[in-house]
Amino acid sequence: MPRIDQDPHQDRYQPTSRRQRLVVIAVTAATVVVLWLLLIYRPGGHYTIYDPPKPACKPGQTIDCVGGKADVLLLPATPASASGG
Repeated sequence: MPRIDQDPHQDRYQPTSRRQRLVVIAVTAATVVVLWLLLIYRPGGHYTIYDPPKPACKPGQTIDCVGGKADVLLLPATPASASGG
């Protein structure tokens, strides 16, 4: 039974047109593709470039090898101030 204050023909079901359905399907498919691409190719992602491992150091070799010499500067600590701050 329809309500008194409402038009009985106003609530009729109106199916979507073929064009509207195709637009909804196209937008859905495009959204899925974009989301998958964002998951696969992360924007701002850091990609590591493969560097082949360096060979072990030969006797006397100190650079461009695994186990090479590393120069370290050892500086004395600065003395505490005498004024106390």
